[in-house]
Amino acid sequence: MLKRFGPTLRRIVILTAALTLITQLALAYIGLTYMDVIDKSLHQKRSQDMLYQFQQNVLVQLNDIDNLMLLLQTPEFSDYYKNLMRLRDEKVADLGMQQLQQKFNMLNLSPSSVQAVYFLSQTFVQRSLVQKIESGTFMDLPRLDLDRLHYSKLDKLILPDRDQFTMYTQADFAQYFTTGNPMLEKDDVRQLRAFMAEIQNRIVFSNGNENGVLTMIVLSDRFFQQAIPSSLPEGTYFSVLGKDNRILWTTAPSDPLKDASEGAGTPVSSSNGKSKYQNEIKNLLPFKLSIMYTDTGSGASMLRGDRIYIMAAVSLVTLLITVLISYFYLKQVFKPFRMVSKQIKSFSLSSEWLLRPLPDDLIKKGFHAVSMRNKIIIALIVAVGLPAVSDGILYNWLSKHDIRREMQTSVDVTGRFSAVSIHNRLQFTETILKEISASRQLQDYVTNNYTTPLMLGGLTTNLLMFPGLNDISYFVLLDQNGNCIYSSIFSNNKTAFNTDKSFLSDQDAPYWISNYDNVFNPLSTAIVKRIDGPGDDGEATYLLMVPKQSTFENIDSGLINTSYAITDAKGRTIYESRQRTVGDLPGQHFYTSGIPNTNWKLTLNFVFNDVLEKNREYQQQFLLFTSVVLLLSVVVAVAIAIQLVKPVHRLKETMLRVGEGDLSLRLEELEQTELGGIVRSYNRMIDQLDRVMREENELIAMKTRAELDMLQAQINPHFLYNTLEVINMRSMRTGNLEVSAIVGALADLFRYSIAKGSGIVELHKELAHVANYVTIQQIRFGHSFEVEYEVPDELRSKSIVRFVLQPIIENAIKHAFLGWEEGGLIIVSAVAEGGNLQVRIADNGVGMDKETLAMVRADMQREYGKEQSDENGIGLRNVYQRLRLIYKEGTSMTIESREMRGTAITLTVPLQDS
Repeated sequence: MLKRFGPTLRRIVILTAALTLITQLALAYIGLTYMDVIDKSLHQKRSQDMLYQFQQNVLVQLNDIDNLMLLLQTPEFSDYYKNLMRLRDEKVADLGMQQLQQKFNMLNLSPSSVQAVYFLSQTFVQRSLVQKIESGTFMDLPRLDLDRLHYSKLDKLILPDRDQFTMYTQADFAQYFTTGNPMLEKDDVRQLRAFMAEIQNRIVFSNGNENGVLTMIVLSDRFFQQAIPSSLPEGTYFSVLGKDNRILWTTAPSDPLKDASEGAGTPVSSSNGKSKYQNEIKNLLPFKLSIMYTDTGSGASMLRGDRIYIMAAVSLVTLLITVLISYFYLKQVFKPFRMVSKQIKSFSLSSEWLLRPLPDDLIKKGFHAVSMRNKIIIALIVAVGLPAVSDGILYNWLSKHDIRREMQTSVDVTGRFSAVSIHNRLQFTETILKEISASRQLQDYVTNNYTTPLMLGGLTTNLLMFPGLNDISYFVLLDQNGNCIYSSIFSNNKTAFNTDKSFLSDQDAPYWISNYDNVFNPLSTAIVKRIDGPGDDGEATYLLMVPKQSTFENIDSGLINTSYAITDAKGRTIYESRQRTVGDLPGQHFYTSGIPNTNWKLTLNFVFNDVLEKNREYQQQFLLFTSVVLLLSVVVAVAIAIQLVKPVHRLKETMLRVGEGDLSLRLEELEQTELGGIVRSYNRMIDQLDRVMREENELIAMKTRAELDMLQAQINPHFLYNTLEVINMRSMRTGNLEVSAIVGALADLFRYSIAKGSGIVELHKELAHVANYVTIQQIRFGHSFEVEYEVPDELRSKSIVRFVLQPIIENAIKHAFLGWEEGGLIIVSAVAEGGNLQVRIADNGVGMDKETLAMVRADMQREYGKEQSDENGIGLRNVYQRLRLIYKEGTSMTIESREMRGTAITLTVPLQDS
């Protein structure tokens, strides 16, 4: 268990990293889940709102085209085609054409809505015309009429599509068109083909020849584009579907209905290549059309992917920071263990056989005074709690930023759609104004200087039946001074509609005015168009029309809490949906946009209450999770720390028992860890201490035996020394110099032996002692051997243990020259090498065979207390053991010998000054 759960730097760093990673994953999961819920809610509401706004905008545009068709079918336009203009006088026909062109110009149709208008008569004696809006003039179609459509069988394709918006493809024309009828000439066929080419793959709206004239309005390719803003969220598309779900118009890059057959009003999933479409279809009643909203989800997927990448990057950075902080923090935690381990490894015994104690300041106070368990608890709590709080705050900020971005996207999209809706409604109102101003009866009334009777059956009856007037509150006709000439309501009280002259402007295009005194609602708005009087000097009149409040209502779907207001250039309110919230409230967003063709401004106020509520829920969840994480981190940290420091407590207990004298205890070995290093060093220290103490006890016993032997074998050294001095003086007096030399050398030997001091002396003193001994032995053996000294002067002052050279010289004289009468040579040399002093004693004696040499070496290495050889006495073995006691592992003693080649003994000790 200890080996598995011992505290190590790497193990605790990995543990802190794992806890940090788990915390990060939990925080990221909560953050991503929260943001995904908010995004789905916002995305769904935004999609529904866009679909509703697109539906309303398209309906406004379709109503505008439907009103235009109703106007073009009135006698004011259709009578020209019913009359036999090709049989009339050319001047009459030209005058009628000029009047028709003048009326058409007053409609001021936009090329972005209508591309061309076809008027096809019944027979060739009637005129058929086409007005291409960009050209601004009618073009005669002499070989195109209903009869020729009948001969080519195109009438079977076109006439059934009465009051329908449809699109004809090449396949449709190929199915019906034929040129085999003998009534068709080549020029007729050519005209028909040109007509088909003009309307092919374009949206067409026709009246089905309801009033004897086939009127066809060819819409511009940009017609439905006006129902949406210039930019949409990525991955969202809109489409308009005709009969049989044929796509009339779409913003999608490919067919979003491929492989989809579900009906309108239901979500449709369909695939197109690698794209996944999510379609929602709604009907456009009373028109036989449908609109479709397509969402590929690519924008949401990219946003979700960005979030994951950001959170992954944050988690990795946090993990890296945690690992680095934990690593350097734990290095300080384990620093005392490394220091203690190092000190224990390097401990040694002094010459007095005492341990070097650890310094008192090895582990300083302060940080290292805190227990290891508390340090590990702090590390784990910080590794889990700090990232949980810091990254939680960061994730919270990221989520808020992300949600604000999504809310702002919803605000921008809804705001742009609302601006388009207001603009389209204003355009619709302007179109009604232009259509009324093109009325023949109104023109005749103005031309005749207001003398035409305005009785029932006259102007009033016809204008009240005019298309689109149900969206108009009322309209009035004013002179150039602002006096009311005619009013569509309260005609008996025209003075109530008199208007300030400042509202009247000398411009041809319709323009809007604000702060107008509406008879129903003060401070309202109105639209004005100037109508020229008869002749060059005719006085201008003005047609003023007041739209209903419904023109500005219902532009929002109600799915998003929105209030909006329309103000003029002076900041006066033109319309306000409801009381707006003023002030910087949480979750409140604003959108401001100018309304095209006016100096008005649209301001929308959004309040995302549901988002705020979900955000509060997330804050509560995050606070709860953070509290739980911090609590668990404390519990886990304490539990793990207790388990990790168990080996430390065991080490402490073992050391206390050893301190009481029980050297038999050993700690269980751990793996290669900081604590494991201390344990191994501690075990080695106890082993070495045990061995040293045993050696010390044996040495004391040996010393005691030697002293007893000396007491038994010799008399007092001082008495012998004094006696030898007397003999030396008497020999010198009698001239016996040889006896004097022996006695002098022996006296010096005794003096060196009884000298007090440590067991370490200078090398030259040990050599002098050897020389005295050699002098006595040379006289004894008749100078049968010589001794040479090859010791440099700089090494003579180095220290060496006393009495280590003489026993070796004694062995050489005793064994190497046994039976020799002359020729013996002993060389004593010394060198310094590698920080050591090497002293070599070599002789040229008889040497030893291999068995004898091995026995001598074994005897020298034999420990104290073991059986020993009597042959060498305490000689070589005594020398070697004394060197080991003093120099420990820093000394060595080698013996080399060959038969009849001599013997060499080398002593190696540390090179030290005495």
